[in-house]
Amino acid sequence: MMEALELFVRPLLAITAVIYLGLAVRVTRSSPQHANNVIAFLLFLVGALVAGSAFSFGTEDPNIYGIGRVLSFFASGFLPVAFYFIYREYTVGPPNTVFIALLSIIPIATTLLALTNSMHNIIWAAVETETGFRFTDISEHYWFNRVHAPFMYGLIAFTLVALAGRLQTIALAHRRTVVLLLGCTLFPFAVNIGNRVFGLGSPDFPYTALTLMLLLPLYAYVSVSMKFYEFSPVAYQTLFDHVRDPIFVLDHDEMIVCANKSAQELLGGTERELIGQRLWEDFPEAKEILRHASELDLTQTLRFNKDYIYELSVGPLTGPKGQSLGMVVVCRDVTERRQAQSQLADSEHLIRTLIETSSNGILRFGRDRNDLGVRFRCVFANRAAETYLGCGTGTLVGMPLDKLAQLSPERLIAHFSDESGQQSTLSFEAAAEQTDDESWLRIIGEPVGDDFSVTLIDITQRKRNEDKMLADALRDPLTSVLNRRGFEKEGAASIHAHEIGAVLYLDLNHFKTINDRFGHQAGDALLKAFGHRLEFCLRPEDILGRLGGDEFAIVLPGVSVEDAKHVAERLVQTASEAYIIQGQEIKCTASVGIALMPKHGEELWHLISVADQAMYNAKSLLQDDEAANDPAAYVEAATAT
Repeated sequence: MMEALELFVRPLLAITAVIYLGLAVRVTRSSPQHANNVIAFLLFLVGALVAGSAFSFGTEDPNIYGIGRVLSFFASGFLPVAFYFIYREYTVGPPNTVFIALLSIIPIATTLLALTNSMHNIIWAAVETETGFRFTDISEHYWFNRVHAPFMYGLIAFTLVALAGRLQTIALAHRRTVVLLLGCTLFPFAVNIGNRVFGLGSPDFPYTALTLMLLLPLYAYVSVSMKFYEFSPVAYQTLFDHVRDPIFVLDHDEMIVCANKSAQELLGGTERELIGQRLWEDFPEAKEILRHASELDLTQTLRFNKDYIYELSVGPLTGPKGQSLGMVVVCRDVTERRQAQSQLADSEHLIRTLIETSSNGILRFGRDRNDLGVRFRCVFANRAAETYLGCGTGTLVGMPLDKLAQLSPERLIAHFSDESGQQSTLSFEAAAEQTDDESWLRIIGEPVGDDFSVTLIDITQRKRNEDKMLADALRDPLTSVLNRRGFEKEGAASIHAHEIGAVLYLDLNHFKTINDRFGHQAGDALLKAFGHRLEFCLRPEDILGRLGGDEFAIVLPGVSVEDAKHVAERLVQTASEAYIIQGQEIKCTASVGIALMPKHGEELWHLISVADQAMYNAKSLLQDDEAANDPAAYVEAATAT
């Protein structure tokens, strides 16, 4: 029977050992960056333990048996140390290196004794019998009973109990994994205790190794599928120490019973020095807060000194049954936040001041959710907007947009009522009627979330400058009457707007002679005076222009033939009066030609051409003194036939 078991068990144990060692190699290669490579060492030790049983079970060869025993003692000695190391990592933090070195003394000594057992037989003994070698049970030897077994069972038992007791302090993300680890350790440990301590089963049969063989799928699942080696062990105590905010735990007497590292740095002492002291005896403000915070959460701001401000949060500490255990004090450094808030408040004040004192009008319109008939209402308006829109202070806020006619509300509503969400900036110019004069505003609408803002820029002066520039471009700089371009523009418009009228063409007689005799300055002064005399004789609706040199043209809209002749006669008489130029009296007459509309045409330049020809025809009358002295006869002759 035993021989059949040996043929069946030993290969299975060997295969199991190889698989465990393969898992250890895989974990090592999969997690070089993780701190939990001790898991790979744990799997290696389990594989070594199973391999030791595969070598020693059923063999009569002392050398093979010795190899198996060395592996078994090496693995069983270091397994408790590895398990303890894992327990510390998942609870109170990694153990001290010196302490681990001390724990490793007995496993190292046991391994060395096993390697040299043939010299002293302290671990086991090989007895030669008639049927071959028989090996004594390890429990018959002093080292195992007094040193190795107490160390191994004691450290594993302590670790299991301690880990189970601290299970509630382990982060929830790791708790399930740690429970599986407990099960994987507790089951073979219990089997080994039953076999070695209580004598259940044959001492030569590898019950522990077979148990580990049965647990192979679970170990593989924890190591490969759950990737136990990737977990970063974080106990609640570790988390408590690494919180950046200072945290104190106080008892009912306001005495410190616990303080994390940040709290120790805040008060400048170690936790051992702070425990038992009253919190912040030198800060009455904090003491007053604590006195009123025994049952209710309370958050207040406390300035420790002129440089640092802390937000103090005090809450009750209760037990699992609701009993009061004291209080927890959390201090959060809000110095930078308060400074940022102060700077933000200053910036907001500056922005509001700039908006209120801006020369541009600034308004904001929001959607009216309460009145379906009104889409937008004004929710903000600065003083400049009140001035531009002619409203008293504060009257714009709350006003519907469609009642602000100066803003062309239909354009703004149509643009910002687009439900597609693809709103853009809208800019246009609009005239704003004032009590004294017309003014112009550039209106710029910009989306602001569901609302929009409107900026009003006064462009009245720019408009006036543009009008002046346009007027200057259409005026003769010497005489201030319309130049050729301006006369063409306004004269043509006037003719097209009336059914009857007349066009007069005038020039100064012998102007070149006067210009040569008295000089160009005198000639310019004469032209300027002549233009003023012509303006004096005309109606506001009449259009006067200088076509060039001493040539002038006049459009008389809506006049009859007789009225045109009367105006021409008056112009000729006025022009013939003497001029005082540079202190000298200069006499200069004018010639005129008259074209009638619609008799001679309806186009400006055609009528000017007809009047020009009529003027030259009339100039011959100046040779006849009698006709020259009769203005009526002259004008009659100057009228185109």
